[in-house]
Amino acid sequence: MNTTNTCVEIRKLAGTIGAEISGVDLKDLSQEEFQDIHQAFLDHGVIVFRGQFLDPDQHVAFARRFGDVMVYKGFEKTYRKDLPEGMFHFSNDGKEKVITENWHFDGTYYDAPPAIGILAPVRLPEYGGDTMWSNQYVAYDSLSDGMKDLLGRLRVRCESHRSSRKYQLEVMSAVHPAVRRHPETGRLSLYIGNPETCNCFDGMTPEESAPLIRYLYDRASQPDNTYRHHWQLGDIVVWDNRCTMHYAVHDYADLPRDMYRMTINGEPNRGPVDE
Repeated sequence: MNTTNTCVEIRKLAGTIGAEISGVDLKDLSQEEFQDIHQAFLDHGVIVFRGQFLDPDQHVAFARRFGDVMVYKGFEKTYRKDLPEGMFHFSNDGKEKVITENWHFDGTYYDAPPAIGILAPVRLPEYGGDTMWSNQYVAYDSLSDGMKDLLGRLRVRCESHRSSRKYQLEVMSAVHPAVRRHPETGRLSLYIGNPETCNCFDGMTPEESAPLIRYLYDRASQPDNTYRHHWQLGDIVVWDNRCTMHYAVHDYADLPRDMYRMTINGEPNRGPVDE
């Protein structure tokens, strides 16, 4: 699909989530082109660009079109000093150390979780290493009216993952609505992350909460509500952390896999419980 005023071309990648955008050079975007890109991002939750080959400074410049760059509190020492501020470098530390091989939102233990992630490969394994995303608008829409009513009155308590605890004296925690309203689209989405960090509903015990949290977590990532990305060098992938979860598949043994990642600041979550 072509947009009206630019050469931006948009092609859906899956039934409910994801679109590939072509016809643009991310190193030299007009404001009109970026407006079309931003609308596609809101419409599809995940957008993919091929053949861009951005260097770190160009990657950061593109990221800043979406908002202010986020530096993860507690992770400051893990950022490389030779890279621009806010840029993470991920490499293969081995499957036993992987913390992202599960469906999750990023940073749920912050009062204002990150809004957007932007990822680019630097070095890829000869096989494997895909990343998957799932649409939490659709996950919410698939629920019964009774379940929507219940969840619309609940908050969920989230704690930092074991990886975060290595860098902090105390566990970080935050409480969010179980259903959140997107600050730009106004749409409602399910906000139940990985049960390891999504501990319980506020005011309930973990034991009371666990069956419903597990049911919703499994419901949120049904195969027909996902997009699986096969990485190529030169890719840039942007996802909306406010309405999608993602899963990094570690099926490449000890082969090298290096990625650059930028994150954009978010805002405190609001939902029906706040209205």
